[in-house]
Amino acid sequence: MKHADADDTLRDSPSGALARGLAVLAVMNDLETVTVSRIVAESMLPKATVVRLLQALQAEGYVARDAQTMTYRVTPKVLSLSRAMKGNNEIEGLIQVALDLLAEEIKWPAEYLVIDGLSMLIQSNNRERAPIKLKLFERRRFPLLGSAAGIAFLSSIPDGERMAILRRVVSSDEECVRSKSTITAAATKGYAARLLTELGPNMAVASVPVPDGGGALSLVHFNDVVTQEHLETVILPKLRDCALNIASALKGIYPQ
Repeated sequence: MKHADADDTLRDSPSGALARGLAVLAVMNDLETVTVSRIVAESMLPKATVVRLLQALQAEGYVARDAQTMTYRVTPKVLSLSRAMKGNNEIEGLIQVALDLLAEEIKWPAEYLVIDGLSMLIQSNNRERAPIKLKLFERRRFPLLGSAAGIAFLSSIPDGERMAILRRVVSSDEECVRSKSTITAAATKGYAARLLTELGPNMAVASVPVPDGGGALSLVHFNDVVTQEHLETVILPKLRDCALNIASALKGIYPQ
């Protein structure tokens, strides 16, 4: 009852409505498409509030609805909200060029992820350019310790930074020890890997760090098609070259 009362109290408040609208957009921005029930679960807002906000956002052109699947997605107009924050479109373009070249070389889809809070967030991908099409995650955000990208990123940053992050993520000494062991193994190998059974049988991901704390580069593949030898001798070197190009792009430099 308190939940509904709070919603009624703030319904006509400009700041309350804005906060709720931004909460809905934040949820949708992390997913390719989303249902009303998923937004309710992720935002912890009442269903009536979510429906009302979606209608308003749709009317303003920030959200589009698919009548057949009953799902919603953000529109390109959302980019206008962050235009002032995106001061360097050239860097984003260079990163996309690096990802598209990688797709032409190794055919499998890859994604560039950056740390965002205590998660890894997909910043760019080459899904459209990669000749091999796979069923991939609909979400864009992944837990640091529960993703290959997160482990790869943590394996490449200074000890002090890594420990500061781990202290915020782990809940026990035992979990800290296990996490350190996993991260050390990834640092030794130069990459992190994980099975993606939630996507389908034999699906896996391999991730390499982007130098200088620039994030991680992940490649999804079938591990019964890509042998371990092919992964380590052909794909991972290409992935590391792309990661270096991304690191250079982040500095405003792109190798010739």
